[in-house]
Amino acid sequence: MYARYIAFLTTLVAAAFAIYPYFDTQDFIYNVPKVYRISITLDKLLEYYEKKPSKDPEWYIALGIARGQLEYTINEMDKSVPPKLKENLQNITRKMDRIRNNTDVSAFVYRNKDYEYVSKTIFENMDVLSSLMEPLTLGTMGTQKPYQFTFEQYVQEARTKMPSRKAADACTMQLLISAMETQTTQADGACELTPECQAQLMKGSGLAFQQTSRLRAAILARLFDCMEGVDTSAHIYKLCIQIYKETKSLEAWNHPPGTRTLFMQQILYCASQGYGEFIKPRWMNKILAWQEPKGCYADDRQPFLKLTGFVGPASTPPPKDREEEYRVKKVATSEGGSCNSLTSAMALGSLVMYVRALLETDQAFQYDVLI
Repeated sequence: MYARYIAFLTTLVAAAFAIYPYFDTQDFIYNVPKVYRISITLDKLLEYYEKKPSKDPEWYIALGIARGQLEYTINEMDKSVPPKLKENLQNITRKMDRIRNNTDVSAFVYRNKDYEYVSKTIFENMDVLSSLMEPLTLGTMGTQKPYQFTFEQYVQEARTKMPSRKAADACTMQLLISAMETQTTQADGACELTPECQAQLMKGSGLAFQQTSRLRAAILARLFDCMEGVDTSAHIYKLCIQIYKETKSLEAWNHPPGTRTLFMQQILYCASQGYGEFIKPRWMNKILAWQEPKGCYADDRQPFLKLTGFVGPASTPPPKDREEEYRVKKVATSEGGSCNSLTSAMALGSLVMYVRALLETDQAFQYDVLI
């Protein structure tokens, strides 16, 4: 199979101008072969999870959103794109559909009841979530520099931030309950959050997974027209500026153990909001290189989660009547030992964003801009 891809790539390079007239030579050389590399990686990743289904809701959320991004990319491709390239990407969407159609939702494992509600509401609104596309653009975000302090100092700082995972789940659930009630009753006004949750998710500070939790809540708030009087688009922009500094810092620290999932999550979330600064060839190469030989992705996140305080201190267990709801599940560790379905989900989503960026006909990104 690989020999077939290589042979076809050779043909593509020889016919650059005929195939991609809207790319200049530099665009063609850097972009087209990368799409083929990504398609091979995605095919192998999806093949693994088609054979060994995940019980992690985050895998299926990422799958649904990636499916929408990829379908959009295929539909918007220039007519001069060779049929073989389009066929490869269509085959990937078909594999996504098979996985989704064979999903046993009743087998999902949720880390708590609040998160279960959040996940199921996202599932119910997946068609909307997967069809909303933000234009990929380059702004001034790229001027941000990595942190000047060490990773150890970053971890210590993250421990002082909010929200915890429990708080993030509870407040996101509150936001979605309010949004669903507003839609169902068609009442006047937008859905709202309590002042406490506004402080946690919209006005508070955060680092690491706390920050991406706040970003997802803001994305959902904008989608469902929540938070009247709050400019959620500006809030998302500010969050992604901060996240960009973290993403560059994780790279500068050479991706300490447990941070690969976070790195790819940051790329996925902010690139999906249109921030082209997160589309970098060297970052794409890292994600491709991290794939396990069996096809999945691995990242031992638990030590990092505990270090940053996102799991919550062990000294303050939940009340007995909530213990079942809040016990930490090992759902992300799927059959195969080293595989982690959340890490794999973030790899899937971020790589599909790279496919879209590399094939975007209205803006072929220049390689030197994205270094």
